[in-house]
Amino acid sequence: MGYLSLFLKWKQKKQEKEVERVLWESISKRKVYWNTIGHVDGDVLTHLLNPMFFGGPAWPSGRQTFIRVQKTETVILASDGLSHPFQLPEEKSQRQGKGLEFYIECDDESLRGPLSDIQDHWAFDLLYQMSQNAAAHPNMLELFMKHDVLSIEFTDLDVPPHFVNKNGDIGVLLGVQSPSVSTSLSLPYESIKLISMKLLTPNELDYVREQGAQGRRQLAETFQLSKSYHITMTKRESLI
Repeated sequence: MGYLSLFLKWKQKKQEKEVERVLWESISKRKVYWNTIGHVDGDVLTHLLNPMFFGGPAWPSGRQTFIRVQKTETVILASDGLSHPFQLPEEKSQRQGKGLEFYIECDDESLRGPLSDIQDHWAFDLLYQMSQNAAAHPNMLELFMKHDVLSIEFTDLDVPPHFVNKNGDIGVLLGVQSPSVSTSLSLPYESIKLISMKLLTPNELDYVREQGAQGRRQLAETFQLSKSYHITMTKRESLI
């Protein structure tokens, strides 16, 4: 084996060790942070078989996990892997993966049940679909750098019926600020964004469609003024 081959092999092993170090430090820092917000389960939510092996989008490190954070009055479900370092650091050096993680905070008490049952809950399904969208997007972080508040629509999700319009569309407002959860978190390579998800009523969704970016900002401000903030209350009146 030539000197060049030996050097390249040594460099590859060094990079792999660096990625592994940053991966586990990122996991630890996120868990430490979420433990300041509420009680984090010892186990994570994950798949028996990774969806990316069946055509699903690849997450930065390949590790697709989610966590539950139980607060006094609400429960948070959060993605836990979109901000892992990329497996090939030479391609995207010193980056925390997609640079963001998503979370949904809900008042549904059934989210306090056995962790094994959470993946059947509509809130997890909503978070999972959002996370897969972010994993597939070339640079969703850039969109949030330009617009603090965005929206997205889904169909065929079993959310509470009053959040579904007559055509089966489900609107979600992304990035409504929380009074308790920070909008960013410092990880080994860089700070990432923590992005909230809030279900919209059909009237609120219509308003966002009609008013665009201005409507999203105004609706986010309305949620702040109403003190409902980013939280998805399973039963609430429409604010539009």
